[in-house]
Amino acid sequence: MALALSVALEPVKLGAILTASGLPAGTTTLTIERTSPSGAVAGVRGAVGVATGGASSFIAHDYELPLDVTVTYKVTAYDAGGASLGTASAIFSIVYGQCEAWLVDIARPTNSLQLVIESMIELDFGLPSGIHRVLDRRAPVVTALPAWTPSSELVVLTETLQERDQLRALLGSGYPFLLRTEPEQGIGNMYLALTEFVEERFLTPGDAPERRFRISVVQVERPDPQVYVPVAPNTYANVKASFATYAALKAGVASYGDLAYIYPPGTTSPIIPWLPDDV
Repeated sequence: MALALSVALEPVKLGAILTASGLPAGTTTLTIERTSPSGAVAGVRGAVGVATGGASSFIAHDYELPLDVTVTYKVTAYDAGGASLGTASAIFSIVYGQCEAWLVDIARPTNSLQLVIESMIELDFGLPSGIHRVLDRRAPVVTALPAWTPSSELVVLTETLQERDQLRALLGSGYPFLLRTEPEQGIGNMYLALTEFVEERFLTPGDAPERRFRISVVQVERPDPQVYVPVAPNTYANVKASFATYAALKAGVASYGDLAYIYPPGTTSPIIPWLPDDV
């Protein structure tokens, strides 16, 4: 069986499910990358230099691929010495067609959520420079370096307490996150690190769930896909509750990769409360 790569839509978080099959004999690690129309190459998080454990197939999830952009995925299999044993490619795109944006938690994808951006009015580009005034010279001597990445205030709205908790968990972790929109909105994919966030209850009734979050951010490079590896949503407790026996588990799930990304029954976004409000 020849090495092959297939891509399917992951509808819950609007990502891609990548299945590498027919891994050559002797494969010890593999890497999956995606290439955008600009030529930029990005490793798929959790699938860069990852050990295969002797399996003949491998499943990865990409929650960061740009919306409304056609990308090319490529998987490369490597032997123990690091030599390539073969490659396979697949083309994929997500047609979005919505105004709402996504905030993507790159460490815990289940905290990612779709919401409305109220404003992101300006990008403030700082510039490292030195201005030197010289006697008998009207104009100064200026030395300058390339501009830093911009800072901004991102203001978003949540409508339910579930969304509020998800966003609290996403921002409260302190990890960089991805702002993911259609290119037509003038943003596309922008990785942001936050320096502060404020949660506002902007409707007066005490039981109104709507919230406004004002998030102070600075743009950063895409975090290393080998350092920030996503945590799969499923848990051992959920597996025990979902399958009465090991035989039932084997009959209901094709592989460990599938099992790790099965959402618990009745929910599509299991979260860990941050911080607990019942102590």
